[in-house]
Amino acid sequence: MAVESIQILLKEPQASGSLSAKNFDVVENAPIPQESDLRDQEILVKVLYLSVDPYMRPRMTCVNQSYVEGFKKGKPINGFGVAEVLASKHPHYQPGDHVTGASIPWTTFSVLNPSNQSLFSKLEGDLAKVPLQWHVGVLSMPSFTGWYGLVKIGQPKPGETLVVSAASGAVGQVVVQLGKAYGLRVVASAGSETKVEYLKKVLKADEVFNYKKVDSISGTLKKLCPKGIDIYFDNVGGEFLDAVLENASLYARIAACGAISQYEKDSQNAYRLKNQYLFFGKRISMKGFLIFDHYKDDYVAFVKDISKRVNDGEFHYKLDVTKGLENGPRAMMKLFEGTNFGKSLIEV
Repeated sequence: MAVESIQILLKEPQASGSLSAKNFDVVENAPIPQESDLRDQEILVKVLYLSVDPYMRPRMTCVNQSYVEGFKKGKPINGFGVAEVLASKHPHYQPGDHVTGASIPWTTFSVLNPSNQSLFSKLEGDLAKVPLQWHVGVLSMPSFTGWYGLVKIGQPKPGETLVVSAASGAVGQVVVQLGKAYGLRVVASAGSETKVEYLKKVLKADEVFNYKKVDSISGTLKKLCPKGIDIYFDNVGGEFLDAVLENASLYARIAACGAISQYEKDSQNAYRLKNQYLFFGKRISMKGFLIFDHYKDDYVAFVKDISKRVNDGEFHYKLDVTKGLENGPRAMMKLFEGTNFGKSLIEV
């Protein structure tokens, strides 16, 4: 039986608008690298899991306008992933080792030089004891983002009101549950009734609304947050951020994580804040952050905290799993359509 080998390449870069199949080239029966192809310090891996994340959309422009390098036309897409070492000419890696990294190619097999990889490491110690899927799931970059943004930037205090946009997503579901654990009153937003029910019944958010079904986001927040908003975890930007500013408490804190509502818009159609002046009068602080900056100092604390919560049965993490690398383009399109439900990943 022939071994399947697939590659997902960037075919047509696109700066704005919705992604479609024309943006991707699905190469079947791709050449399989061999151990004899390895040079010194290189390893041959089989990719097992790949993470699909919002930060990948700006990379589809093929221009380095994002905080990470743009994808290259005709080359494999890449991102966070988990792989198994099949062969090695590197002293630190042996066949059978499992590795993670932030620039794992969307290919079934790949030759990698660990020194050229971002956030690349072998799974050892406690990290090797958890299910491999956790490394693109509950212990993944988006989970770490949620943990850091709330704990370090939000500085939660019991009794405060927390608002979370895109609350059923990879980042949001972590923020909602940590908010409850810290004694906050959690108000969550999502884009479907199924997601709303999940946030209410499983994640136990205090108030949940479908932003697509309300007449006014600002009016809804005013009703659900009568004492004002103390912490806002911003995953979407745009109109939602403006509505939060209108309803923010004095000295509110905003963790600016992402702006998925704007990633497919060009500069002419991007949303412009109308309530910027409220930052001054309400003394609101808003801090943008990139989680890549914090792996060295805070990742171990995050893993220890979240692993304990999961093992104690007090933490849920919903996954949206796409099976088969050939279906990877559809997984990315679903993410920006908002039709995924939970953390999006590919089981290669």
